[in-house]
Amino acid sequence: MAGPGVSVDRGAGWRAGPAWWMVSVLFLVYVLAWLDRLVISMLVEPIKLTMHLSDFQMSVVLGPAFAICYAIFGLPLGWAADRFSRRAVICFGTLVWALATIACGFAGSFETLLLARIFVGIGEAALLPSAYSLISDGFPRDKLTLATSTFQMAGKVGSATAFGLGGLAIAFATGLGAVHLPVHGLAQPWQLVMIMVGLPGFAIALLVFTFADPGRHEIPGAAAADRRIGAAFAFMRANWQLIACMMVAFSALAICGYSMTAWVPTFIGRRFHWAPQVYGPALSVMNLVAAASLVVNGRIVDLLFGRGMRDAHLRYYSWMIAALSPVIVYMFFAADPWIFLACYGVVQFITVPFMVYLSSVVALLAPNAVRGQMIAIFMFVFTILGMGAGPSIVGALTDFLFHDEAMIGQSLAVVVIGAALIAFVALRLSLRHLAPAIAAREVPADG
Repeated sequence: MAGPGVSVDRGAGWRAGPAWWMVSVLFLVYVLAWLDRLVISMLVEPIKLTMHLSDFQMSVVLGPAFAICYAIFGLPLGWAADRFSRRAVICFGTLVWALATIACGFAGSFETLLLARIFVGIGEAALLPSAYSLISDGFPRDKLTLATSTFQMAGKVGSATAFGLGGLAIAFATGLGAVHLPVHGLAQPWQLVMIMVGLPGFAIALLVFTFADPGRHEIPGAAAADRRIGAAFAFMRANWQLIACMMVAFSALAICGYSMTAWVPTFIGRRFHWAPQVYGPALSVMNLVAAASLVVNGRIVDLLFGRGMRDAHLRYYSWMIAALSPVIVYMFFAADPWIFLACYGVVQFITVPFMVYLSSVVALLAPNAVRGQMIAIFMFVFTILGMGAGPSIVGALTDFLFHDEAMIGQSLAVVVIGAALIAFVALRLSLRHLAPAIAAREVPADG
């Protein structure tokens, strides 16, 4: 992977305060994204009742309706992140998904709900390519994994917020009963919840202009060469073996994570008969534990990398999957809800951080002018397979193979165990390519 475009080390002139404020704002925006994306998974049963939908139809709303557009629009928005103001791209996306989340609350049919979720996906596609590009330019290499891990914590804090505040919002809206709203008319409690969680986006979108763009850092002369048309695909062709292994591994991990995110609330309700007000706070705690693990593991990876383990990002990840494999196998067969929740929290140690390790490897290897596009290309693949196919496979197994909604746990077990095994194998295969690639990229910087 040798070539032009090695990032300049910003250790000497780096200012921690502005850099971490940028991460803080991006963190808050990402929390909102997860809240708006995830709260609908707690509303499956009332939505099904209102619109007379099946599990498979709801799986389409939870998965492909969001994921396909999230993946497709991530490509042009990743290109935009490499060429235009990254703060403006994020602001635009936040406004779009906030409005679309509110539109979910106005939906009165399967088709209108599907359309609103499509636009949630389009808006959220703007965030990650621009955010990871900003962070990779705003931090020196030896602090990069910690910074990206901190930012990625927002996914689990957002999940915790969705399950915790979402449970409270559901209880509050249910207590209000059916409410007449201007323009909307008679609104069901689940519709009120969607409107409430969408509204803060209009204010949060403007926060991205409270930090300065760190600039695009590259060695002199490299940026112009790397901005040619097709540079991202040229980079991929030159490194296809590593990229193929990473595509398979991260897509499989996305299948694990998004399948559980979409269906675990429903699984808990059906298996253990817990209401959202009960399981919401419990899931919040598990998500916060998983969030804390991101920072700890990110720091460990930075230390291993700093001590010369150039494939630390993917090697350490494979170690975690191997160590947690007994929990992965047992989780959905646990008879006690608290044991299941403990297992769920632990398994998230491997399903949560894949974007951290992906973005860190891309920042270490890819020229600056194609990083946003590379993140978007990866997102396209693992979003289609993970967020799009994962929840749908679970719903299809339940409806068409097991023919019993009570078997949702078995469907989840098949998907999660199988995908985790594939991810482990692909990560181990990637190790033969990663360290030589990073070493090759470092030669020009040291010489």
